[in-house]
Amino acid sequence: MPALENSLYFDHAAAAPLADGVAERMHAVLTEIDANPSSTHPAGRAAAAIIDESAAVLAELIGAEPSELVWTSGATEASNLALKGVAEFAGRDAHIVSCVTEHPATRDVLNQLARRGVRVTWLDVDSDGCLDWVALDAALDEQPTLLSLMHVNNETGVVHDIAKVGQRCLAAGVALHVDAAQSAARLPLDVAADGIALMSLSAHKMGGPKGIGALYVRRRPRQGLSAQIHGGGQQGGRRSGTLATHQIAGFGAAAALAGRSLAIQPTLARLRERLWSHIATVGGVSRNGASSMIAAPFLNISVSGVHGGALLSGLTEGSPTLAVSSGAACSAARGQSSYVLRAMGVPARLASASIRFSIGAGQDEAQIDAAAQRFVDEVWRLRRLAGPLEAW
Repeated sequence: MPALENSLYFDHAAAAPLADGVAERMHAVLTEIDANPSSTHPAGRAAAAIIDESAAVLAELIGAEPSELVWTSGATEASNLALKGVAEFAGRDAHIVSCVTEHPATRDVLNQLARRGVRVTWLDVDSDGCLDWVALDAALDEQPTLLSLMHVNNETGVVHDIAKVGQRCLAAGVALHVDAAQSAARLPLDVAADGIALMSLSAHKMGGPKGIGALYVRRRPRQGLSAQIHGGGQQGGRRSGTLATHQIAGFGAAAALAGRSLAIQPTLARLRERLWSHIATVGGVSRNGASSMIAAPFLNISVSGVHGGALLSGLTEGSPTLAVSSGAACSAARGQSSYVLRAMGVPARLASASIRFSIGAGQDEAQIDAAAQRFVDEVWRLRRLAGPLEAW
């Protein structure tokens, strides 16, 4: 990502910079391949071949077959298709189990399905954001239609043990949907080994372009799924609409570099700990989630003695600009503190004064140190304005 003047970018979980060669690949396809990939003439077949190539690369990354991928506009649409498609296919007996800390792309869909009569069971988490395994087993004993679970939480970076969950789902005969938007190219994925029936993916979280994602749909044993977009019969009728060849090519180019991303995760973890060691010196800050359970790029902290909105505004509008997200980003439009942190037992005031740092390729110790200093300076500035820390 070209650096904005006087800006430090620490929001890779929201959108990772385009990986090397992705823009060039997309430009070449966009300017050289004009045909519709559904057309049967040579130009159309050339476009289709590019899509097939990208599918092969992405499928290899997650241990799937290319024919098991459905291209979507992103992970949000992929999760909508998975949840609504499974519920519609199951009919009036549909029962979906999920977790209270899921992304809104899951939570909001399930709340809508519940209003339509679908039975939804929510699993709680502990103070580290981890699943209650006893409650999970009890829910699986009821033979639900589907268990839907994030691999890596988008706010805290807490990692659910998907391999362990998958084995329990296999033993119970329950289909598993995994939201892997934040884990693809950060953690190893193997849909076959982990017993995953459906998986949502997003290109722009892993160095690809925005506006393209995919849903893995298991073929053997076949996973029932009702289409949610109709009109042209593309992709075997699972999701109609003309495919954006250049977007898919960009996704494939990013997926081809996933091995490089996986290799730098230990380095990112060390940078994250360096960032935390500097930030912790300010005092009155707490880390959300146990570090041993958090994916390498994530650091979510809550700050005492400051107003959450003022802190985010001061960081993102000050100088230098620090591009970070509020832990309450997905709830901010509703005027609520982070439901993820509140589910972990974080008090509302601290949940509303939380900041997520997410780091990625290309960042180094100098940037970490500069971001930490910018953060510490802003916290002290706001505390001086707010009064003694004891008042909070």
